[in-house]
Amino acid sequence: MNFKLALAAAAVVGLAGTAQAADLAKKAPAAANYVKVCDAYGAGYFYIPGSDTCLKIGGFVRFQATVFGPNKNWDNQHATWGWSRNHNGLQTFTRADITLDARTNTELGLLRSYIDVIADNGSYGTVTNTTNAYIHQAFIQFAGLTAGRASSFFDFVTNATLTSTATPMPDAKVNLLAYTFSFGNGISASLSIEDPSTAGNGNPLTSTAIRRSTLGAPYGGVHSPDLVANLNVTQAWGAAQIAGVLHMDDAAAGTSDQNKAGYAVLAGVKVNLPMLGAKDQLALQVVYGKGAVGYVLDGWQNSPAASGGFGAVDFWTDAAGSIVQASGTGFYGSLTHGWTPSLASALGVGYASYKGARSDRDFAQLDIRANLAWTPVANLTITGEVSNLNVYYSTEAKANVGLRNENRTNFDLRIQRSF
Repeated sequence: MNFKLALAAAAVVGLAGTAQAADLAKKAPAAANYVKVCDAYGAGYFYIPGSDTCLKIGGFVRFQATVFGPNKNWDNQHATWGWSRNHNGLQTFTRADITLDARTNTELGLLRSYIDVIADNGSYGTVTNTTNAYIHQAFIQFAGLTAGRASSFFDFVTNATLTSTATPMPDAKVNLLAYTFSFGNGISASLSIEDPSTAGNGNPLTSTAIRRSTLGAPYGGVHSPDLVANLNVTQAWGAAQIAGVLHMDDAAAGTSDQNKAGYAVLAGVKVNLPMLGAKDQLALQVVYGKGAVGYVLDGWQNSPAASGGFGAVDFWTDAAGSIVQASGTGFYGSLTHGWTPSLASALGVGYASYKGARSDRDFAQLDIRANLAWTPVANLTITGEVSNLNVYYSTEAKANVGLRNENRTNFDLRIQRSF
């Protein structure tokens, strides 16, 4: 019996040795191609497998609700424009945003492509359950060149509070071709060729061609692009910029065959305030435009019903068919402050005045916004905001057109999760 057991054990050992030898003869499996972290451009980038391109995926999901509070003269004067009982007193929207940032270091410089796609669902004016998707930004950058849909090189200070089309703080996305010269030490200059008919500040339902004020104006087609130039300095203390644009006013056929050059100029500064808080900043900006008032403000309060088309336009044509340009001046200031690592506030004040070809088309508007933002956990922010917009019409506008000064108060709630 012992002899049989020893023989069986020897057979098992022999088979195991044979199997092990067979395994040694086999080729080892290929190593898994794991995603590698790319730390050359900051946190969040990784190498696309099989390439030397670094990619960062980001975005956010946002819910926002707006309640229209007390107002004076707004409902009556804007009745046919939707600001009546037929207008939604409560507006909501949900936004999904996806960004892709791909960067490759080449022998000739950094090659970058950036995509920002947004999809919205919400209620606007008298419209409900509106869904649309659009390209917010999509551009290529290479060795100083920028081509695609991007922020206008004219714009500088961005809104410190929640989005407001009534704030004199132009922030347009536009199709452009630009080149930036870098001089070192944070100093740069840019030249940009921009298509004003593509300029918008977000949702195409609520902002289209904001740099061609077509309401009530006999605009023709775009026959030449806008030419933008800026000089910018960005350093540890903050940033500053001066910018200018040459904008062509083309009258429509049948009204006038004329065109006339308009322009706008901007000066702004952002000052970091580390003595108050790590993220505290004061921002100031002033803009003036003639024949290009869309560069002063992208949300002039246009077309009260009582006026039959009253509003801010770039130009009119007089009885002789000559172009008469309007002008505008805008000022914006904001202060952001962090009270604690999870609690911050922002205050924004904007003022804009509009001078038309006639004094009974003159008006001014003042927009004040303040909010409080709470970040209970990383990348989740809950913001409550109150805003008040006042529109002041000239004495002639009140006498000749029958308008009265008006104001509107809004309350906003935004919940946003970024990633």
